[in-house]
Amino acid sequence: MDAALQIIRAHGLDALSMRRLSQQLGRSQMAAYSYVTDKQELLDLVARRTLADVDIPATGAGAWDAQLRQLIDSIDEQLRQHPGIAGLLLQRMLHTDRRLVDALMQIMVDAGLREKQVLLAYSTIHTYLFGRYQVALADVRRDDTDLPPTLAHVLPHLDELRGADYYNFGIDLLIDGLRARVTANYRETNTEGI
Repeated sequence: MDAALQIIRAHGLDALSMRRLSQQLGRSQMAAYSYVTDKQELLDLVARRTLADVDIPATGAGAWDAQLRQLIDSIDEQLRQHPGIAGLLLQRMLHTDRRLVDALMQIMVDAGLREKQVLLAYSTIHTYLFGRYQVALADVRRDDTDLPPTLAHVLPHLDELRGADYYNFGIDLLIDGLRARVTANYRETNTEGI
């Protein structure tokens, strides 16, 4: 797994192959197959090992929103430490390390979200974490004189923003929205019999 991670860090995820892994280990190509059956199993092991470093907050260790933020931050930290495989890690969370998905969902259930809302909220969090590695406004040309008025007005602020600003704003926005849903659920439940 260490050798696979070294290849990914140095050359990217697409460069990982069983042949290249064997070369990295200084072994015959068939030697790698005595440990894993194929590249997919190797990727699962790499993801499992990497995601094992994500700490799950103890149940009842603070408010639900603080626990949720702590867990999302811990997942994001692993994604940032392994940028070449961030997408792989997020993809494999559902198959490789379900404890993280379960922990995220349990926090939201304990908070008072309904089951369908938990699924939708998880999907939104997952999409945000994945998407933030895909979207960048930095490619917009600042010297373009043909920009629409609002874009031209806000674009100068782009230089003031860093990756952490985007991340924090997005996660704060998600959690604020979940707080509002929890509050609405509580009100609905407590006014149904009135």
